[in-house]
Amino acid sequence: DIATLMACLFSLFGETIFLVVLLCAIYWIVNKQLGERIMLVTFSSMTVNTGLKNLFARPRPYTTGKVSRLDIDNPLISTTELHDLQSFPSGHSQMSGGLFFSCALHKRKAWGWILFPLLTLGVMLSRLYFGVHYPSDVLVGATFGIAFAFLWDWILKQKEGVLYLALALFALLSIGLVFLFPGDKTQVEVCAMSVAAAICLPLEHKFIRFENTSGAKNKVLRLLVGFLCVGIVYGGFSVLPFAFLELLEWKFIKYFLTVVVATLVAPALFKKFKI
Repeated sequence: DIATLMACLFSLFGETIFLVVLLCAIYWIVNKQLGERIMLVTFSSMTVNTGLKNLFARPRPYTTGKVSRLDIDNPLISTTELHDLQSFPSGHSQMSGGLFFSCALHKRKAWGWILFPLLTLGVMLSRLYFGVHYPSDVLVGATFGIAFAFLWDWILKQKEGVLYLALALFALLSIGLVFLFPGDKTQVEVCAMSVAAAICLPLEHKFIRFENTSGAKNKVLRLLVGFLCVGIVYGGFSVLPFAFLELLEWKFIKYFLTVVVATLVAPALFKKFKI
């Protein structure tokens, strides 16, 4: 029905794969500075969100019988594969709050302060509609996401050294959370992305320094080259038929290399081939 379709569309903004694709597209062809801002907010926010989920281990409302879960299972959105003890805080609400308020802070337009909060609210309501979160989960999640958007907005106004220090601190935090909650694959994946970002962004700023392009042809070429490079790494790890690829160490390598390719390799190719 219409309500379920709308909930799915809003919930999509908190899905990891969708965010990664959107982030790459913004970073490569729309606005490099906005892409970096969203990357910083998303990776740091995901680090804290996953740590809090493991710390509180709150049962989702459908596990207690308080609400019924709406079962959605498709390649983009699934409510059937969620961890039953990771209700608090809502990751979708936190990721979307960070995404949309980062856009609002970047644009600084009156319409943005109306549209982007409404989109965040839509994601929050979608998670309640599916029956996978309590109201407190989505409220706290969105609050954290918005707070991270404002935190990085302040950091980006400081000297470059402050940015690199903040990157390093969140990378260290992500490593610490992996040791605190061993065995959680999501924590490992987030750690890999945070560590890679802390290494790659300073290197890109110093050695590559790619710029945005205005030509439609170049934008299309960038997307093709960029997603081909990312797909080779991310997709390559996914299709290899080796059982050891399920080991957490290999998951770390997979996500680490994916960020390296997206932030260093693809931009280097853009600059080399003048696209």
